[in-house]
Amino acid sequence: MSGNERVRGIQVHRPIIYGSQARLLTEEERALAPPGHTHRWTVFLTSAATPLPTKTGQSSTDAAPVDMDKDYLPGGADDMTYMIKRVVFRLHETYSNPNRMCEKPPYKVTETGWGEFTVSIKVTFVPEASEKALSLQHPIKLHHWGEPLEAQAPQPETTAAETPKNGDEMKMEAGTPKPDGEAEASLAPTETSATEAATPAEATTGAATPVEPVIINPYATSVGTYPVHAWQYDEMVFSDPPANFLTLLEQNPPTPLPSRPRRPRDQRDEHELKTGKKRTKLSGARTGNTSRAGTEAPEGMTTRAGTPASVATPAPGQPPIIGVSGELGSADVPFEFSTDMEKGEFNRLTETRVKIVREMDRWREKLIAQEKELVKLKEELKNSMGVL
Repeated sequence: MSGNERVRGIQVHRPIIYGSQARLLTEEERALAPPGHTHRWTVFLTSAATPLPTKTGQSSTDAAPVDMDKDYLPGGADDMTYMIKRVVFRLHETYSNPNRMCEKPPYKVTETGWGEFTVSIKVTFVPEASEKALSLQHPIKLHHWGEPLEAQAPQPETTAAETPKNGDEMKMEAGTPKPDGEAEASLAPTETSATEAATPAEATTGAATPVEPVIINPYATSVGTYPVHAWQYDEMVFSDPPANFLTLLEQNPPTPLPSRPRRPRDQRDEHELKTGKKRTKLSGARTGNTSRAGTEAPEGMTTRAGTPASVATPAPGQPPIIGVSGELGSADVPFEFSTDMEKGEFNRLTETRVKIVREMDRWREKLIAQEKELVKLKEELKNSMGVL
């Protein structure tokens, strides 16, 4: 068998994580950032397993969790250069050099801005893989959504030029220039070739000059300086790989996922550890259902950026609660992926397939009954025509 000949009947999976992390700029960062920029964000793609920080003389298996860095990103335990040639992040066109190419780890782009938009991620594999490029999409999220960490009523600052809309969507007066990174629905970035001009991953943006001040999302005051994590687990699947590439894959097995998270599960857990306070649970909060990133969500409830805020009924003597009762959001996105979460995802997919099959059977029975009724009506019509 030649090295380029495909090995039939084999599928090799490589788990990955891709998404974004964003936080408010510090005063020092704001002074250096373009006018009007309020957030620092990072969009990334990496291996799914997360290395555990270790202390001197301590192995990774018995290391104790450490305080989370404000720019912490999940994953990254494996070097994926054996299978990935480059990753190109296509930013919004208002950024200078929107095609950001990474030919070696870390595969990430860090920028500043104040608007949310969708990033196109194009992964090109090494020639030995003989695979087409993989295209992914990720909407960068700057603002917290869902139930806040603390039950309080934030007081957002407003100006005559800006009006809050749905919690985190802001509307500028007509004629106001948009800052870098602000996207309209019709301006979603399109896929481009990885050979287009690209710049290093860590870069600064153009010189667009927006109007100040910019409104900070009301949720921001209820979560302090906690960053906004938005990522998802996925797998690269190589079917019938060439013999040479299969050898590379076998020589570089992925780091096993931990059975359970080895650090605070999410920002809510981290907040409770730091403050020593247990949150006041809202009615209907936390069910057994879990979203794609491993966050738990009530059945039929979506967790996404821009979810409108509503005021739940607080306990007697307590301040108003901002957020939707029972809704989980950015503060509940886990800090690392584990096999428990993988099993939960598999179970939910299985349950969904069962529900789909049951629904198909129900409609099939209904269709058969209606077809029988149609045959009966046709027979009655035929007999009545014969009598006439």
